[in-house]
Amino acid sequence: MKFLKTGLYSSLTIFIVMLTMNSCVDSKKLAYFNNVKRDTTIQMQAIPPIFKINKNDLLQITIESLDVQAMAVLNQTNGSPTVSSAGSAQTGVGMSPATGATPTTGNITGNLVNEKGNITLPLLGIVKAEGLTKEELEAEIRKELIDKKIVLDPIVTIRILNYKITILGEVNHPGVIPVPNEKITLPEAIGLAADLTPFGRRDNVLLARLVGNKMVYKRFSLNDDKLFDKDLYYLQNNDLIYVEGNKAKAGQSDRSAQTIPIFLSAVSLLAVILSLAIRR
Repeated sequence: MKFLKTGLYSSLTIFIVMLTMNSCVDSKKLAYFNNVKRDTTIQMQAIPPIFKINKNDLLQITIESLDVQAMAVLNQTNGSPTVSSAGSAQTGVGMSPATGATPTTGNITGNLVNEKGNITLPLLGIVKAEGLTKEELEAEIRKELIDKKIVLDPIVTIRILNYKITILGEVNHPGVIPVPNEKITLPEAIGLAADLTPFGRRDNVLLARLVGNKMVYKRFSLNDDKLFDKDLYYLQNNDLIYVEGNKAKAGQSDRSAQTIPIFLSAVSLLAVILSLAIRR
């Protein structure tokens, strides 16, 4: 009887160990920067990308001048200008080419770049925007205002209102992340998504980026320092990051894959117990 109890305890121990091994996760696969040694200096090659305006970008164009009357016309927002405390009118300007209405979100006024890559501004008409940087478009609008003698010395400022990135898959807070300052890094995006879940594959993260009319895909690992590469570290407008689930996640979603190993372990345990009982 004593021998039977000893065998039973041993079998239970083996069964528990088998269950534990099925649920084990390699800690190195969960860690970032495994290849970074202590007190290491890495030469950063990444630089913030030069943003160029594309179709469907929502622009906020602010024009300031001492000529309040001209600005009252230029900076029309739903028919009424916004005048700053300094006496100059400023607002996001631009009317939709199709409807003549200015698209707004709350107090934000924007000018949508149409499918032809153009925007429409009061008194200026159609202005080509696609393919230009913000600075180039600011200079172009300023030049047009001066050449047409609408105002003498305008100040033009442009912001991208719909600058965003999307992160999906095995992160704690998947979704669309607005980027109001128009600059975001990959570590910042992961932080804003509240990090990856334990089921996320850190060794096979996907970045999808629209370049012109082509979608470019890049796969990389968070387990090393590759995320500091120049093409990965700084994200660009409309970038998509997808974190794939690991085998443990797949097993959790597949009930058969989860229960079969446990069933086989139970059968093995029963066989051992019966064998010990017969021998006894």
